[in-house]
Amino acid sequence: MRVLLTGGVGFIGTHLAQGLAARGCEVAALDNLNPQVHRDAVAAKQRFPGPVTVGDVRDDAVVRAAMLGYDVVVHLAAETGVAQSMTDPRRYHDVNVRGTEVVAAETARLGLPLVFMSSRAIYGEGAYSCATHGRTTGGRCCGEAEPDPSLEEDAHTFVSVYGQSKSEGEQVVRRLRPRGTPWTILRPQNVVGPGQAPQNPYTGVLAAFAARLRVGKAPQVYGSGEQTRDFVDVRDVAAQLTQLVTGAGEGASGELLCVNSGSGIRTSLWELAGIAADVSPCEAGVERVDRFRPGDIEHACADIQLGRRLGLQAPAVPLKESVADFLKFAWSQPVVDPTLWDRVASPTIGE
Repeated sequence: MRVLLTGGVGFIGTHLAQGLAARGCEVAALDNLNPQVHRDAVAAKQRFPGPVTVGDVRDDAVVRAAMLGYDVVVHLAAETGVAQSMTDPRRYHDVNVRGTEVVAAETARLGLPLVFMSSRAIYGEGAYSCATHGRTTGGRCCGEAEPDPSLEEDAHTFVSVYGQSKSEGEQVVRRLRPRGTPWTILRPQNVVGPGQAPQNPYTGVLAAFAARLRVGKAPQVYGSGEQTRDFVDVRDVAAQLTQLVTGAGEGASGELLCVNSGSGIRTSLWELAGIAADVSPCEAGVERVDRFRPGDIEHACADIQLGRRLGLQAPAVPLKESVADFLKFAWSQPVVDPTLWDRVASPTIGE
C-alpha cells in the first residue's frame, strides 16, 4: 500500500509514517516545512521514511502531482494554533478550509480513501450535564453543571477561529466524499509526546512548561489551573491512524466515519504542570498567573466509546510517560526563550 501524508513531516505525521513503514507501506509526504514548526527543515526531511515533496496544499497542481500513484491519502496539513488563529483568521481559513478542499477534491477525483485530521476544537466548550437542564453543549448551562465527555454527534460549538476552520473542513469532506469510498474524520484531543515542536509558542501548554523548566523556572499555569484537558499520546493517535489507513479498524466500510481520539481522562492543567515538574531534571514547583490565551476553553474531554466499538486501539501510553518522553526530547533541542508564551497570551485578567 502506498500512502500520501499531507503535513507528513510534522509531529503526528512523522510518527504515523514510521508506523506505516514498519507495516510494509510505502509512504510519502507533501509538506511546506513551515519554519515555525520545523527548526531544521533538512533534518526533518531526513527523518521521514520516504520521499518528501515541499509544497502547499492550496496549490492544485502541486497536490495533483503529489497524489499520482498513491492508494490512500491522509490529510494532516493544517495551521493548528488556537491563540494564533485569533490574530490571523484569514490564513487559518485559507489553509484549513481551502487547502482541505483542494486535497479532498483531488482525492475524490481519483476515487481514493481519505483520512482527515480534524480537532477537538470543533466542540468548543463541549458538553455539560446537570439535574435541571440535562445534557447541553456549548458551555456551562448553570453553576451546578459538570463537564461531560464530547460525543461525535454533538453540535459544533467552536469558540476559536481554528475550531471554526476545522468544522468547515469537515463540511468540505462530507460534501466531496464519493459515494461508497471509505473516508474518515478523526477528532483528536490534546496530542502530546516526543517530537512535538518545543520552540513553537502555539503548539500547546506542555511546551510552555518545558521552556521554563529547561532554564530552571517553575512552570506557570494560566488562570485557576482547574481547567481540564484530555491528553493523548502521539503514538496512540498514530496507531489508530495506522489502523484506519490499513483497514485494520472496522471503519473502512465505504461509509463516512467520524470518530474521537483521546484518553477519555480529564487532567487539570495544574496536575499536568505538577507531572512535568516531577519528571523534569530540574527541581521546581508550579506557579499560577492571571493570564489567558485567546480562544482557550475551560474543559475538554472525549467520549472514546465509538472508537473502541470500531476496534481502534485503546490508549496505551500513560500521561506521565508521554510527558517524560516529551521533556527528554525537548532537552535534546536548543534552549527556548520561555517568554515567547507570555507574548501570545492576553493581558492580566481584569486589566
